[in-house]
Amino acid sequence: MRHIIQEIMDNCQTQIMEILCGVEPVTLSRLETEALVILQKTVLSLMGAYAEELTANIRLDKKGRRQASLVLERKGDKRSVLTKVGMFEYSRDYYYDRSQRRYHYPVDEILGVASGQRISTEVGLSLASAAAEMSYEKSCRYVTEGEVSRQTVLIKVRDSQPKAIKPMDKRRVAALHVDADEDHVTLVGGKKSIVPLISVYEGIGQTGKRRYCKNVFHISEYGLDADVIWEKALSEIEERYELEGTTIYLHGDGGSWIKRGQEWLPNCRFVLDKYHKNKTIKAMCAGLISKRLRRDTESAIRERLRQGDEEFIGHIANSLCLETPWRKNIILESAQYLQNYIGGIRICEVDAEANNGGCSEPHVSHVLSSRLSDRPRVWSKATLASLAPILAARGELEVRAKPPSQLAPMLVEAAAKASGALKPKNPLGLVDPDSSGTLTAIALGKRNPTFKAVYSFMI
Repeated sequence: MRHIIQEIMDNCQTQIMEILCGVEPVTLSRLETEALVILQKTVLSLMGAYAEELTANIRLDKKGRRQASLVLERKGDKRSVLTKVGMFEYSRDYYYDRSQRRYHYPVDEILGVASGQRISTEVGLSLASAAAEMSYEKSCRYVTEGEVSRQTVLIKVRDSQPKAIKPMDKRRVAALHVDADEDHVTLVGGKKSIVPLISVYEGIGQTGKRRYCKNVFHISEYGLDADVIWEKALSEIEERYELEGTTIYLHGDGGSWIKRGQEWLPNCRFVLDKYHKNKTIKAMCAGLISKRLRRDTESAIRERLRQGDEEFIGHIANSLCLETPWRKNIILESAQYLQNYIGGIRICEVDAEANNGGCSEPHVSHVLSSRLSDRPRVWSKATLASLAPILAARGELEVRAKPPSQLAPMLVEAAAKASGALKPKNPLGLVDPDSSGTLTAIALGKRNPTFKAVYSFMI
């Protein structure tokens, strides 16, 4: 195997040297185009040589096949798999396993190619990653230049999940801010649904005029109970932070699943999101015709909310109902909402750190809505269950955990021989053609028959 690899690499080196060592100057465009093609073909040749060596090792090891109960049924079945470097085509043998009573391709199992698989695992992960940023059709063109269908991208999205984060040193911070909100999506059939999003960060930082959330990370799950979502969120937080002595500020609109977070997060204080507070205040005063009166009324409501004056909110609501009776239901509902969460509004007056967060709407817009709902789209529940965590993580992906496949000892040995980790036995005692070194007869200078036979070809 080693001499085959060396031959392939020598051929690659020769072709690249022909490009670089020519008489005319080599442009960057030519180099990156032609050299890349050569390297891709080289990798495909190496993969093909390895698959061919695997096939030969299994076919020639008759004793091992008898012990593994493998019966050769058919030779040289073709297979092609789309990889990152191009279409990988190889041949392998078809066997019947008498112990398990099944037909299979041992070489496919060693290479990790499942039955019916037409693209490599890495290409599948690239398709799923691209699908988090663009449509399935664009993902096909971007990753494979249209070699696969949109249905393939959908399947790969459902088969992928965010890569587990590596353990890190836990940090201690005085305060953490948690924004909780949801994106509203349309399911297949027209039914509406929500996709929750939880964003955790260490407050608002600023670089020049730009404000940002410090060390933010997101969690999103679809179709799970609120307690399961918050349990996962707490686990993610505890993997990163030591929470003893940390105050957690939960920002949101007060939805039922959001309020459950207070039961899970330690030392948690609820803060009504300013977007929803301002939206509700404007809804109360929207019927007033005079702009000045509307502005003054909104200012008065904000001032009394900061003071925690629930009674004033009730009085102003009754006054607005008399002024615009056709909006009575909206006014009363808005007033009730503000009164219910007046504690989450007033906390911004008594605790300055509570003002250092509350970005739930921008998070939802950038993380979820840009892909799920900014234009008319419909989604299946199964796809949302896989895509929501991918959108939230925005990092490396991995294939969803599957039962590990156990290779038979005979296949493990065949793979080791093909890779050179295990040398095949040589019953004739001849020199391994893959090995390199000097001939003992010549090195020692002995004029024995071996020396004379070899020396005759050297002069």
